[in-house]
Amino acid sequence: MAIIGIGIDIAEISRVAGAVARHGDRFVRRIYTPLEADFCNSCAGTVSGSRFAGRWSAKEAFYKALPPDVQPFASWLSVQIVSEPAGRPRIDVRDERLKRALNEVGVSSIHLSITHERTHCAAVAVLEGF
Repeated sequence: MAIIGIGIDIAEISRVAGAVARHGDRFVRRIYTPLEADFCNSCAGTVSGSRFAGRWSAKEAFYKALPPDVQPFASWLSVQIVSEPAGRPRIDVRDERLKRALNEVGVSSIHLSITHERTHCAAVAVLEGF
């Protein structure tokens, strides 16, 4: 196995929460899948903002980990950040063109970690393959 790409991102929770508050559903529908939006909205106040910011950072970190020739196939909605039953985050690739592009460059697994602090969220994505 080899590392194909590593990406990292940090987001200010108040900045992302402010964009959600200012632009509402229009902003949310452009960046987040319905499943992600439901998850983030399931908690009120700062927890909701923290969840939106964490998923924002995860998507950004994933994009930064992509090889340059694969980046054009990625969009905000081409991936979905989900939480496994134990709470571990996972990236689901939803777009078939992006899946094919990842397969062509040899990506066999995607690792993701998200961390939340009082004012910021950060995420790291690692693409692994042959």
